[in-house]
Amino acid sequence: MLAVPPRGRRWPGAARAALAVALPGLVGMAAGFGSVAAVATLGAFAVVYGEGRPYRVRWRIVAIIGAVIVALVGIGAAVGSEVHHVVIAGGSAWWSMAVVLAMTLVVAACAFVVDALRLGAPGAFLLLFALEIASALPSAGVSVASIVGWTAVGAGTALVIAMSGVVVRPRTPEHMMVGAAVAAVDAVLAENSPTCRRAAVHELHAAWQCLHDAGLAGSGHVLAQTLYDAHLRCAALLHSDREVEANPADDLGPQIPLRRPSIRYRLARAAHLRARSTTIVVWLLVACPTAGVIAVALGVGRPDWAVITAAMILHQGPDRILGMYRAAHRFAGTVLGLVLLTGLAFFDLNGAALVVVLMLAMAGTENFLVRNYGLAMVFITPLAVILGSLGTPVDLVTAARDRFFETVVGVAVALVVMWCVLPRAHRRTLTFADGRIRDTLSRIAFETDGAELSELRRDLEFDLHASTAAAITAAHSDPAWAREHWPEHRRLHELGYRILTASDPKQFSGRGNQTGLRRI
Repeated sequence: MLAVPPRGRRWPGAARAALAVALPGLVGMAAGFGSVAAVATLGAFAVVYGEGRPYRVRWRIVAIIGAVIVALVGIGAAVGSEVHHVVIAGGSAWWSMAVVLAMTLVVAACAFVVDALRLGAPGAFLLLFALEIASALPSAGVSVASIVGWTAVGAGTALVIAMSGVVVRPRTPEHMMVGAAVAAVDAVLAENSPTCRRAAVHELHAAWQCLHDAGLAGSGHVLAQTLYDAHLRCAALLHSDREVEANPADDLGPQIPLRRPSIRYRLARAAHLRARSTTIVVWLLVACPTAGVIAVALGVGRPDWAVITAAMILHQGPDRILGMYRAAHRFAGTVLGLVLLTGLAFFDLNGAALVVVLMLAMAGTENFLVRNYGLAMVFITPLAVILGSLGTPVDLVTAARDRFFETVVGVAVALVVMWCVLPRAHRRTLTFADGRIRDTLSRIAFETDGAELSELRRDLEFDLHASTAAAITAAHSDPAWAREHWPEHRRLHELGYRILTASDPKQFSGRGNQTGLRRI
């Protein structure tokens, strides 16, 4: 609840995020465009998605995310503008449900893609956040064209800043990821605690995928050798004392993790009614409209904060324990953020001062978003309110009150959905994930072609990771049921990793081994 994991050097990423906000904003204001130039902050969100990625793939990721943000901002601004004009003309407040519907569909689609591709933080958050702020800007007098145009400027600036280090230090991302993994392994050797073990496994896998993206995994490069040495030390320690419980060591064998499967494969793998991604989508499709309806019925100014609150608690997965922590972080961080916003109200946030505040808020968000969600919300809350109104709200008391009540509504709805909608989804997800491992093992048993076996081993490792995540969720949410099913789950994992670590996978395939694998 209170921990702030170090996660390597964070200041370079925070500096890039701040610069991506400051550069177009200050230049735009100097050119005479006024406070509207601060809208470029929305496009600057794209720079966060490039952190930790090698420059070889970073440009493509930031460019794609930037284009997606521009499109979503266009949707949010268009819907928000129409709702604003209708309400100003005397229409019902229920017209704001159009914004709620747009947010619901977008976050459901984005959360499915993020979970299916296993992209991790910040996930769908900044995408939905950009749409939500864009929907509020028309009420501040900003045209749809200006919103989209300045967002595109911010996205272009984010791409340039994200790639700014490639000329001077082209291997910096790889060095940082490998360094973070080695440090996490050293921490395990010094203190073999569950927190350190989880962090080490996570950092090792992240570093290997970074080297895969950079084309260095298995190349003999000094970074690959350094990471492999740390990997072997960690694997030997974790597997020396196996516990009969949800253990991150299940995802760390002595072999180098394989490269991620293709995007098409991962999306197709997640498109199943019993898959984890489907549970997330169902929860969002129930929670977001419900939160919106309750917020409108209570008469708060805008229901979008209630919607984004519920969505951000639920969009990272069906783990109820972690979901409770996210809910507590969201509530406490929002309250502290509103206190910070009240302090900022004493200053005249116009011109360069507006950009500076947004720059600092963006740096704080990037610094804490993957380390402590509650602290990140302290910066996100004033960022959303100030950017949505291009300055401190005229009626700060009403704005703060509405944000508070909308947060309460969003948190309450998310918790009810988490515990009452598909309450046994974790059981279906684990049995489904273990069933996929069993199916892949059966295919390996009958396969004799070397190239096809290589593809099956990649699929097997992907399924093993999915099964581990499902098992830990089940152990958190339903420990008694998980304990009953644990022996079979562990047996599948042990066989799966024996196949992955085998120097010749063909020893497990063909007629000679069909009987044993089919029995399993």
